[in-house]
Amino acid sequence: MRRFRCLLILILPLALGGRVAFGQGTSPVTSKRVVLVELFTSQGCDMCPTAEQYLGELAEKNRGIVPIAFHVDYFNTPWKDVFSDPLYSQRQLNYDQVYTKPKDAKLGLYYTPMLMIDGEQMVNGRDPATAQLAIHQALAKKLGVGIDLALEVKDDGLSGTAMIKGTSRSPRTEKAPLLLCAVLREDGVVTDIRSGENRGKSLVARFPARQAKYEFIELDGKTPATQQFSFDVDPTWKREKLRLAVFVQDKGTGSVHQALDSPWRSTTAAEKAATSKAKVPPREH
Repeated sequence: MRRFRCLLILILPLALGGRVAFGQGTSPVTSKRVVLVELFTSQGCDMCPTAEQYLGELAEKNRGIVPIAFHVDYFNTPWKDVFSDPLYSQRQLNYDQVYTKPKDAKLGLYYTPMLMIDGEQMVNGRDPATAQLAIHQALAKKLGVGIDLALEVKDDGLSGTAMIKGTSRSPRTEKAPLLLCAVLREDGVVTDIRSGENRGKSLVARFPARQAKYEFIELDGKTPATQQFSFDVDPTWKREKLRLAVFVQDKGTGSVHQALDSPWRSTTAAEKAATSKAKVPPREH
């Protein structure tokens, strides 16, 4: 576990943005609870490659999770992590601010490798057994928000638009500031590291975030909230390895109410027809 070495950093909320207008449309069709599993990692940390391997294994064993590796930027000396972004470091720092469960007095929740399960349970990234238990517990939670995704991707795969619709499935998610996020990831990217703690290694990145979009929404229990995000894909990325993660999260507590994972391809007419027949779960009372 590694500590952040800078003396000062700007503390931000889990994400920044304004509210979106309520949209018209049908109710979402999400019926199964899906768990968000975030790994905060760095190519500059010698303990992180093992954690990334574990993230891949967790995803293979648990079809009901959405895995994302957020590469932080606070280990970018001497090696600059090719996936790092200050936004991901800020996201991890803010988990440290809202987390109410026990945590290390010195490290807090600002170290690598660190897993966050559904925004509620921190686990050391090299402890897959505890992570598996936390995932099992999170899967038992009642659905808080239903998510419906319509994805339109250009034929060349170099750009796409996600139309996301969220609907409250529980009173606890109504009139509360919620964060709607969409994260484009590319799995299995190999990087040859030329300096730092992993010098000379070829690291395989599992589900690293390539782009992250976000906005605040508020649900009233009657009308879905809709948000559109557009993505541009770098031609060097392997488009067949891209997936889009979508999740809705409580802004104040960090608790994730639902997540969704989709391949980077347009929603076909057949998929839409099959989805429309799925059972819509009753609202929690």
